[in-house]
Amino acid sequence: MIRRSNLLIALLSATVALTGLTTSADARRRRCRRRDKLVKLKYKQGGQVWIPRRISCGGTAPVVIMLHGNNKSLDRHPSLGGGRHLEKLVSKYVRSRQIWPVVLAEPIHHGVCSKNRGGLPSVFGQGFSFAVYRKKLSKLLRNHGIRVRSWSLMAHSGSGCCPGAGIFAAVKAFPRLFLYATSDTCYGSPFYANFIVTHFLRKRTRVVNTCRGAAGFPDYKRYERTFIGKRYQRCGRVDRRYYKRCRKRRGKRWYAYVTKPTGVTSHNQVFKEIVKTLLYKFFRRRPRRRR
Repeated sequence: MIRRSNLLIALLSATVALTGLTTSADARRRRCRRRDKLVKLKYKQGGQVWIPRRISCGGTAPVVIMLHGNNKSLDRHPSLGGGRHLEKLVSKYVRSRQIWPVVLAEPIHHGVCSKNRGGLPSVFGQGFSFAVYRKKLSKLLRNHGIRVRSWSLMAHSGSGCCPGAGIFAAVKAFPRLFLYATSDTCYGSPFYANFIVTHFLRKRTRVVNTCRGAAGFPDYKRYERTFIGKRYQRCGRVDRRYYKRCRKRRGKRWYAYVTKPTGVTSHNQVFKEIVKTLLYKFFRRRPRRRR
């Protein structure tokens, strides 16, 4: 009888505690003002995290980590996309319900592979760890009431040029990626295409690369042949304003886009266009069918 009474008291205490937690969470939501948030991540070159208005008081969302390439100005906190204000672009798509709410996170890439090139510090600075970055980012999201649905990585230019750093270090810290996408990166690096094939061949990750007019990259043809294979498939519909072609690896969700020189005129624009394209391709809100 005493044991049963103790069990009953324990259950009542747990119920009260859970009720208290729920009440405090509800109170926090009521106090929260819905708005787009750009939050600083306090860790070395942790950069910023953008949370869209629709989930700014809590919710579940995919998280897209962006690596923007070389940052010669050494700007510690540029707007997302390496100063391209991609958070404003994505906010417009979320508000108009064209895509599902996504969280954007971007650490600051200060330099290149070696400290001796151009006077820039090494990629992401001395002592930067993507494993620590992930823990800090996960904690920040929990503090804002956000549960992670999936992790994705979109990277550009110099962030893919350093073995052991940049995208290669990020992939180790985020082994289960929904999407892995790169644009205008180091196609001539002999390890890069082999890394993709070795790392993602047995995974279900969607893998995408975009090249700005392949003619400008003499090593791109060999890279694409390794990445996509000789017997490729066509991707289906592409936006002909920006893309010349798209090829898909047989049996995989791997895609290689090549842009039009007239539609995508700069190294900066290619990153912006592929972010737009992939948000529509993989995070688009599809209209519900009426019964």
